[in-house]
Amino acid sequence: MHEGTSETHQTDLGRAVRIVRPLTALFLTSLFAAGAALPAPAQEPAPTTEAPTRSVSLLIYVVDIVEISGSDQSVLADVFVRARWHDPEQAGLSEQTRVLGRGDAWRPEVTILNQRSVSQSLPEVIRANPDGSMEYVQRFTGRFSAFMDLRDFPLDQQQVEVWVVAPRLAGPVVELELEPDVQILMNDRLSISDWIVSDPRLGLEAFSATPAAVPISGMKLTVQAQRRVGYYVIQVLIPLTAIVFMAWTVFWIAPTVIPTRVGVVVTTMLTLIAYRFMLGNLVPRLSYLTRLDYFMLGATSLVILVLFTMAGTAYLVSRERMEAVRRIDRAGRWLYPLAFVLLSFSVWLR
Repeated sequence: MHEGTSETHQTDLGRAVRIVRPLTALFLTSLFAAGAALPAPAQEPAPTTEAPTRSVSLLIYVVDIVEISGSDQSVLADVFVRARWHDPEQAGLSEQTRVLGRGDAWRPEVTILNQRSVSQSLPEVIRANPDGSMEYVQRFTGRFSAFMDLRDFPLDQQQVEVWVVAPRLAGPVVELELEPDVQILMNDRLSISDWIVSDPRLGLEAFSATPAAVPISGMKLTVQAQRRVGYYVIQVLIPLTAIVFMAWTVFWIAPTVIPTRVGVVVTTMLTLIAYRFMLGNLVPRLSYLTRLDYFMLGATSLVILVLFTMAGTAYLVSRERMEAVRRIDRAGRWLYPLAFVLLSFSVWLR
């Protein structure tokens, strides 16, 4: 009796499981489908954090240029910078012009990129007018880096640049503008004496620290300078020409005086070497040759050629071939200056 009842219960349980299982699967499937059909919750837009932009008019004025140095690629100058902008937060705070300290009001962070050893001579203050117009003035004195191409030295012309940029720091983004109606950008009397300096040009130009960096607002002051050649003609070229023609005199000395002839050429060679070391202070160590370098190399080659010629004539004198020595001397008297003239034309007039 109990065994029949147990078998009946197991049969009923199996039937219930077979009925509930598909109903459960259908219910879960319907539930997930309904959830997928519900619209996705709307996403709130990300808050914008773009910094405001503030226009700053800038003036760069060259007070003085003392030196343009090719040996260390720098310019010793005195530069005046004035920045003007409008600050609505300062408008109406006073009926008179106020002088504010560095932390009392917003000030654009302008930087001179190519300054090397520069000092500031004016106090770090801002003039605030009642209408909210602000003014900052500073004077920078010292050395500024200047890339120079010295291939034509001492006949070269150089372009001196002063870069002023507004880096992206905290606060408003600075957009530099040219000061309106400004014609004079440089003092008409400069201390520099060995360069001819032309009127500067001031223009806006974006600056990027690296090719992948975001450009920032910048301003560039460009000054063209041409080297005065008179000093180098008097102090360098004329003495150098005299040294080179010292070797030419050996063609006028009697062939039998061999020690004197050789001694003159050797002395000329040593003088040229010493002169070359002295001229090395005028230009930096370059990977290319300047006009003066080509001239020095040509002059040294002429003197070495004369030295070899004297060695050959000394050998001919020992063999008592005096007629051949005289012919060499006569040819050298006009070939040597002709070669020097051709060298000078090829170097200085090319």
